[in-house]
Amino acid sequence: MLESHMKVAVARRSSAWHRIGVEPGYLRAELFDRHTVEETRTFLEAVLAAAIEHRLPLVLIRVRNSIPIFTIERYGFSGYLDLAFKSKYKIALVGDSFELRIAHQYIATIARMRGVRLRAFSDEASAVGWLTAGDPSPVSPRPAG
Repeated sequence: MLESHMKVAVARRSSAWHRIGVEPGYLRAELFDRHTVEETRTFLEAVLAAAIEHRLPLVLIRVRNSIPIFTIERYGFSGYLDLAFKSKYKIALVGDSFELRIAHQYIATIARMRGVRLRAFSDEASAVGWLTAGDPSPVSPRPAG
């Protein structure tokens, strides 16, 4: 059994913080209290660095108590989506509010249009099940809920 190693990083000058840990077969990244573009970019850079360091293409991103994002370009997601496509990442998003889940579904739709294996979920168990199922094919659209 792979031991979980948790890293906690606190963003400067804000209340946002995140933690990233290695779980058996996937990377688990949690973001708390995110409100700004800078906080989002800081988190995504940390997730990318951890995925590269641990060589894990399966990533669970759990967002808690944060504002929803509907402006992908403003937050710099396009570059991350391009990298996810080229690197064959499989990413599951889980939000703790209805608004976050709607935003995640929007991001997942854009990602799928670009060929990225990214899907939004309403609960972590479903997200982990999809991540670890081993299905290498792209997913079809399915609303979170």
